[in-house]
Amino acid sequence: MRARNAFFLVLLAAVVLGLFYAWSYFTGAVMVERQRVYMDTIVQIKVPATGATVKVTEEAISRAFREIERIEGVFSSFKYDSQISAINGLKAGELLVLPDEVFRLINKSVEYSAKTGGAFDITVKPLVEVWDYTLSAGTVPSKERLEAVLTSVGSQRLLLDPARRTISFPTDGMGVDLGGVAKGYATDRAIDVLRKNGIQNAIVNCGGDMYCLGRKSKGELWRVGIQNPRRKDRVVMELSIQDKAIVTSGDYERYTMLADMRYSHVIDPRTGWPIGDTVMSATVIADDATTADMLTTALCVLGSEGFNIIGSLKGTDAILVLKDGEGFKVEMTKGLGKRYDIAAEEKFAR
Repeated sequence: MRARNAFFLVLLAAVVLGLFYAWSYFTGAVMVERQRVYMDTIVQIKVPATGATVKVTEEAISRAFREIERIEGVFSSFKYDSQISAINGLKAGELLVLPDEVFRLINKSVEYSAKTGGAFDITVKPLVEVWDYTLSAGTVPSKERLEAVLTSVGSQRLLLDPARRTISFPTDGMGVDLGGVAKGYATDRAIDVLRKNGIQNAIVNCGGDMYCLGRKSKGELWRVGIQNPRRKDRVVMELSIQDKAIVTSGDYERYTMLADMRYSHVIDPRTGWPIGDTVMSATVIADDATTADMLTTALCVLGSEGFNIIGSLKGTDAILVLKDGEGFKVEMTKGLGKRYDIAAEEKFAR
């Protein structure tokens, strides 16, 4: 009798536990959320509890964080032992054999530089250094200085050999900066790790570079808000997203004020000058965060003209928040409202 009672107690506990996890999935009541700092930004991972135990979920999240940390070590321009630092240490004509992962990402970056007419370009590093130096000194670079630096900018100048996976610079003074793509790539890699560890629903937010895997719950998609560029406590709109990347960049993220002028951290590689204040923010929705990251940077440079490029890419959409007098206006790719559930929060803000 005692053995039978014990058996039924164990069975009851199993049923209750199973119902608990089923209830958690259907209601979305249990959310495992962790965050750390990588790539000079806050990285947040959320996973709704389903059949997996919290311990298993937390281990999967920890593995995803370790992958992001690895990516930072490979692609950071600020780590002396990174692959990017090794590339930037090359003299003209020197060859460097790259790991397959690094070569593929650089090659894709060059491809998207061509697609965007140079609006996105990883060889912008010399320009970034000049602007960082002069703005910190309270001035702007001269026209002659920028023209001289521009001779070292342009992805078409990179010498890449796919067969040997080598890279070299034709002249001294060149350099690469993958800051406009590394966070997106890290986001994608984190999602891959979560998938391989049995996670079917999650959201990874790497400082504005996001991927929404699956759903928040059975009855609810992930909801992503696009921030009002001038009000951190308000959003322009919210979108329901599933199995898509959504990346936002804008002039409110990093900028320098000098003599009442706003100098954005985003530099137009074609002119050598920071973008103006017409584009307040650009958001791209794509199948992967790597692609969305590159296109977002390009849209910050191109503005509405970039919609032609976005429209030519399957499964890709974009939203622009543009300055309009003392407020802003929103433009988006054709048909976006039919493909995504959009809740407009603000049409105009002062």
